[in-house]
Amino acid sequence: MYDMRLDPQGNLLPGKTWDDSPGLPPAEADMLLSMLDVPITIDRCFVEICGDLAAAAMLTELSTLESETGRQHVWLQVASKELERKLALTEAQQRAARRLLRSKGLIAYRRRRTPPLEEWRILWPAVLALLQQKAEERTAHVVWPPVRAVRPDQADHLDHPQQPVEVES
Repeated sequence: MYDMRLDPQGNLLPGKTWDDSPGLPPAEADMLLSMLDVPITIDRCFVEICGDLAAAAMLTELSTLESETGRQHVWLQVASKELERKLALTEAQQRAARRLLRSKGLIAYRRRRTPPLEEWRILWPAVLALLQQKAEERTAHVVWPPVRAVRPDQADHLDHPQQPVEVES
């Protein structure tokens, strides 16, 4: 399987001999391939509203699929095997993340038996409402609209405004 002297059918490649090195040991080759695999991306804002990395990863993946396919606000067909491959989440982790996303009202999910099909839909009004709520919580300490601060050296001028100066003509 990892013998670099052989083609996929097990035949010796042209220019190779059985005396050549077969390549990296399987564990090293596997480690190298795992390091070069596509990274898992998670939108930070989804982590905040989900409170869970697995759920945020699923929401990010669904959002990305919507964008890539141009199918916003419709049911997306995404198999759990596909999510496992892309996000490295087991079935149990996916169920827990799906349960959390549904309990927060962020997604709708349905499973059909024939043909076996899993469908997902992001409920954007709920996502945006939670994002807005979190933004308001983070900025609750900020005075808005801003109030003009009074500098101490100008305080006397506010209490005793200067009289206009008349200019002789």
